[in-house]
Amino acid sequence: MQKPKKINWNLIVRIGGSLLSVLILAVIFSDQVWAKVWQQLKSLEAWRVAACLALIFISRLATWGRWHTLLSISQPKVAWRDSLRLTFTGLFAANVLPTTIGGDLARLAGAVRLGIDGHLAAASLVADRLIGMTGMSLALPFSLPALSKLQAGGALQSTALFAGLGQKIRQSLGKVGDNLRYWLKHPRLLLQALLFTLVHQACLYLILTVLIEGFGERMPFFLIAGLWSLVYFITLVPISINGLGLQELSISNIFSLLGGLSPSTGLSIALLMRVIQVVGSLPGALFLGSVMGGTKDMRQADGPDQA
Repeated sequence: MQKPKKINWNLIVRIGGSLLSVLILAVIFSDQVWAKVWQQLKSLEAWRVAACLALIFISRLATWGRWHTLLSISQPKVAWRDSLRLTFTGLFAANVLPTTIGGDLARLAGAVRLGIDGHLAAASLVADRLIGMTGMSLALPFSLPALSKLQAGGALQSTALFAGLGQKIRQSLGKVGDNLRYWLKHPRLLLQALLFTLVHQACLYLILTVLIEGFGERMPFFLIAGLWSLVYFITLVPISINGLGLQELSISNIFSLLGGLSPSTGLSIALLMRVIQVVGSLPGALFLGSVMGGTKDMRQADGPDQA
């Protein structure tokens, strides 16, 4: 007798969370705000769009550099072409196909099929995530002045968006030491990986700067960094698919509530950041079939193949 299939409550919660976030986003903003958003999007200069696209691809290359650095302890060396393909495959799976397969799972499956040691691949993905968290935590203090002003006004306690955020950050950062043990003997590699993640973050902050100024408003660069780090940690809460809906809701509220942007600008940058992230992940479509299909064409990273 066949066993009944187990209900995937985690997936159901994530789908429900994404749909609820999108619904809230649609409800809390008036028709007037949405009309203003449409006008802002149409008026954005072409050079700003081009600059944002250039920056997102630099950001993507920086995330590849971070992971490739962590994989460099393997023997034989992982070819840079393979880690690049796997990185973009993971980005495509996470941002374009969020309902089918996670980005890290796609990278792990592809790495194993391409011949990379499974234990090393899994450990490197954990370290990759944790170094990303570490980089974001470095930007978090820049949000404190805005948070303190909000708390002084008595609004922070009533904002559900921040509930449990501090605990989530502490739990995330508490895992760093335990999971980086593979690389603790190679501090130079950890530092190099962190530098790559800082480049990645700087690109995101510059994209936000370009967009905000394009909509006729201004915000200090370091405040942008701090507020984006808040958004990052909020979207780590596993109640939506790849932060879909939750990221947009967080950006529009945090950048308006804490950063002083108009509601229409907060919503505009929230929507554009999602689109820009998707566009920056599209090259992964070129590699998805061969990577997930298990094409074994690993090259040892000697000579020109070494990153």
